[in-house]
Amino acid sequence: MNLSKCWIRGLAILLVLLPALTKAQNSSISLADAVELFQENSVQRMLLELEEERQKGDARTYKAFPNPEISVLHESLNAGSPNYDETTIQLSQPLELLGQSFLRKKGASILNEAAQLDFQYKEQILIGNLKSLYVEHWLLSHQLHAIEEATAVVKQAQQSAIARRDEGSYSGIELQRFSIEYTKYQKHTDKLLAELSDVQNQLKLLIFSDNTPQEIELSEDFTVIEVSVSEKSLIEYAFEYRDDLQNLELLSEAYELKYDVELRERFPDVNIDLGYKSQSNGSEGFVIGASIKLPLFNQNKGNVISTHAQARAVSTSLKLKNRSVQNEIALAYQRVVQLSDQWDSIQVFSENNDMLETARIAYQEGQYSLLELLDATEAYVTGQTLFYETIAEYNQALYKLDIVSGGKLFSNRQNIDQ
Repeated sequence: MNLSKCWIRGLAILLVLLPALTKAQNSSISLADAVELFQENSVQRMLLELEEERQKGDARTYKAFPNPEISVLHESLNAGSPNYDETTIQLSQPLELLGQSFLRKKGASILNEAAQLDFQYKEQILIGNLKSLYVEHWLLSHQLHAIEEATAVVKQAQQSAIARRDEGSYSGIELQRFSIEYTKYQKHTDKLLAELSDVQNQLKLLIFSDNTPQEIELSEDFTVIEVSVSEKSLIEYAFEYRDDLQNLELLSEAYELKYDVELRERFPDVNIDLGYKSQSNGSEGFVIGASIKLPLFNQNKGNVISTHAQARAVSTSLKLKNRSVQNEIALAYQRVVQLSDQWDSIQVFSENNDMLETARIAYQEGQYSLLELLDATEAYVTGQTLFYETIAEYNQALYKLDIVSGGKLFSNRQNIDQ
């Protein structure tokens, strides 16, 4: 009896908690939540972090000071009498007298900073892609809703037409036209569902670390919020704050330092030898010596040429990047302005919501013909599509402008209205 009561209580608790658990699995995700989930879980971001660690590891290896070498020698000479033994303990340390170790340490510090900037820039690109996908999901959801509304109206009108045909007041050709329109909208619905599923899978890949089976529900809403920043201020900000530009500047400086190191490596290092020798006859004492390699066959010419080419390549890349930044911002800014102008002329479609219902009622009451109903339905879908497409494209253009301007619009460095 007690066991049955426990089962009943357990089932009751499960029934109470089930809606809450379902809601938790399908909890809505805002754009800020999506970015936070990306930073916590994204496998792509993890790969960027690992690449940053690899670059910092290479920098640490590069600046490492040469290790000392210790050796122990023992000689036993038994050719004559008495026996004679000799033991030598020796420490050898290479000395870079031309300051290579200082230059490598300075270059490694610069490479560390460059690795962090490289990570930050690539992370911002991924976040920009995430935001663009989020807006794309929002657009497809609204387009799907408009198509479903149009499909429902056509389906209802088709059913009405079947009844009127049975009464003898409707022709089979007109009924066939409804079937064609219904099939067209249904096909459009299937296409949007496939595209929506693809975008959702891409979002899951970015914001979850595992294969999340449940559907994700996005809660952000979008509109057109114009920004009061000038193209000139965006260009100035980009030259000061863009992580990829700063990365190339640091890499250019680091490779110049590497080139200086390789130039100095043409001259051989001095090895200082310090040791202690003990002989079996009681003699003992310290041993001091030095050695130097003769640069007869290897004068480090290959490394000098290679590093010089790398330094020039990075410097040239920086020049090209500086020249392209202004053009990137100009194009992105022009796109935002164009979409803002389109928004001013397209807001009339915000009053488009009642068009479909009005057309449906008018058709049922005989005030609209078949063609007028179909034209009104098509106009509704077109208007809704243009309305939401403009909002989505504007916000995606803003995210693009934010990236190419170095994060002026949405970063913590600068407020959007400044």
